[in-house]
Amino acid sequence: MPSVSISIVLYNNTVKTVNNLVRNIEKSTNDLSDVKLYLVNNSPENESLTTYLRTFESTGWIKTIVPETNGGFGSGNNLVLPYLHSDYHIVMNPDIMISSERELDKMIEYLENNTDVGLLSPLIKFPNGEIQHLLKRKSSVLDMAIRFISLPGTERRKAWFINLPDGYSHTHKAENVPGSFLVFRTSVFKKIGGFDEKYFLYMEDCDITMKVNEVSNTVFFPNAFVYHEWQRENRKSIKGIYHMISSMFVYFNKWGWKLY
Repeated sequence: MPSVSISIVLYNNTVKTVNNLVRNIEKSTNDLSDVKLYLVNNSPENESLTTYLRTFESTGWIKTIVPETNGGFGSGNNLVLPYLHSDYHIVMNPDIMISSERELDKMIEYLENNTDVGLLSPLIKFPNGEIQHLLKRKSSVLDMAIRFISLPGTERRKAWFINLPDGYSHTHKAENVPGSFLVFRTSVFKKIGGFDEKYFLYMEDCDITMKVNEVSNTVFFPNAFVYHEWQRENRKSIKGIYHMISSMFVYFNKWGWKLY
């Protein structure tokens, strides 16, 4: 039976959210005999959250990690790298719910049977069952700009960016997958050094898909799904604008300034 590790980066989440999250993971990994969950408190000043997270450590399969400072999503997930000895590693957001234990089994089974795949992205749905169109083509300056700033006459281009020829109905290789739920072959995750910590927020998922595809393959796998409640920072806030622009410069300086 393959071993699985999971990392979740938290930021000032409520006790109720954390409790529901842990219970959902406990239930959905029931068929797996070797599971390790890493809860990273990226709000280290929130000592009450840290205290609550540590209450789970008595279970033996949950570890709490608290950095000195909040280095961002990628940095938080990279804190688990020294501890990983699993076959597969899952990076998931705290607003994800795994619908049943069978969904995770299907993802692991696919990776077991396809050793050339280093990263799997399942179908992601809203809680009402509607599909979230989160797969994207390789990012360009134009596509990031019109997703960030609503401009008249750009609807067709936006649709082109997320509505891929391969669609959302069958398994296929992917260029740019969402970071809300990622299933890595742990050896690949470690080989690429995890996330690029130059990104504080936004575009780290675009970057890590590119990194994986340099050494392995990324696959979209719609035969299994998770629910995503879509709780995210407002991109139109001053802080959101700053993080997005900063990440765009990091990404395009690294991978080339593809204008359109």
